[in-house]
Order: sequence, then structure tokens, then C-alpha cells
Amino acid sequence: MDILFFAAVAFFIFLKLNKQLGKVDEDERKQIEAKVAQRKEEIAAIQGQIIQKITEISAEQTQAEEKILAPLDVATRENLSNILSRCNLSAEFFVNGAKSAFEMILKAFSTADIETLKTLLSENIYKGFEGAINARRSQEQTLVTNLISIEKTEILSAALVGDMASVVIKFTSKQINYISDKNDQIVEGKKDEISELSDVWTFRKDVTSLNPNWLVSNTAH
Repeated sequence: MDILFFAAVAFFIFLKLNKQLGKVDEDERKQIEAKVAQRKEEIAAIQGQIIQKITEISAEQTQAEEKILAPLDVATRENLSNILSRCNLSAEFFVNGAKSAFEMILKAFSTADIETLKTLLSENIYKGFEGAINARRSQEQTLVTNLISIEKTEILSAALVGDMASVVIKFTSKQINYISDKNDQIVEGKKDEISELSDVWTFRKDVTSLNPNWLVSNTAH
């Protein structure tokens, strides 16, 4: 944005100087022409910087996309590309969104945030999460989940049946999970034990829907 701002300023100055050329004597004209030439060089330099930056960003985006798509088999890659095209998304944006959803759902399940779960889970999966939360409540237990890191995110498959898209993603993460009772005594897990876990989640979406949310329709370990 700074580069674009200075380019606009330089162009404005260039126009102002040009307008003054018809109102000055020869010496002043030469001075203004020199300034105009200098501004032209500055504008050209700024334009070069903008083009270079755009090229760098485009190259980075291409590399990020290829890193995600390269491991996929031909059918999965073709299906995913079709889905992303229909949804006007990049592979990088989709994967980052899936990682955010993974983190949000883990946190919402741990804290019994029903409203968040409703927005991110399909109806059937939501009922399972809700049942587990109610079971904890009835036993006066608390689940603590600390997501340390998402080590790896892999797209396993992608399919488009009619207008319904589904993408299966495997998350490999490091977490601390434990359950405590009403007396704050740990009944399952350990506070200082970091586990590496693998979760396979299916994300689904009607590609014709204006709602941008993808819903988790299946979870497995």
C-alpha cells in the first residue's frame, strides 16, 4: 500500500509540474523539465518495484498451491481443483480454513461452546458432540484440551457429487488432553503429557450455497 501511495503522489506532482510549463520563462522551464524528468524516473522505479512485488507474491502463491496439490493423485487433484474453482477458493485458503475450523472445534468441544459447534458441524456429528458434552456435565467432569501445534495437514480425497463437495483431511497434531472431576482431580490423561494425534475429518459444502462455511460431516482417528 505504501508503494501505491507514493506512486500516486509522484504522478500527481508530475501532472502539476507539467501544467506550470506554459506559465514560466526559459530558465524556470528548464528547471521544471529537469524535475519532470526526475519524477518520471521515480515513477518508473516505483512501478518497477510494484511489478516486482506482484511477481514475488504470485510466485509465492503458486509455490504454496503446488505444495498442497503435488502429493495428490490425479483424480483427487482434479476433483479438488474443480471444487475450489466452483467455490472461488485457492487450495492454500481452503487448507488454512480447515486448520482454523479444527482448532475452533477442539476448543469449543472442550469448553462446551454449543453455539460454535452448531455452526461448524453437520447435524449428525453435532448430536454426537452434544451427547459427549452432556455426559461430561452429568458426571461433573471438565475436559481440558491444549492444542500445541498442527504438525501436518494432508488432503486424502476430494469428491463432487452433483453440487455437494466433500474433502477428507488428515490432521496430525500435538495436544495435551485431560479430564478432571468436580474436585479438580484428574480422572483421565495428564496435564504435562503431550500426545501426537491423527484425526481424519470430512468437510462438506453445497457449492451453490452462498454460505461460505464448510461443515464437518465425519470424524475419525
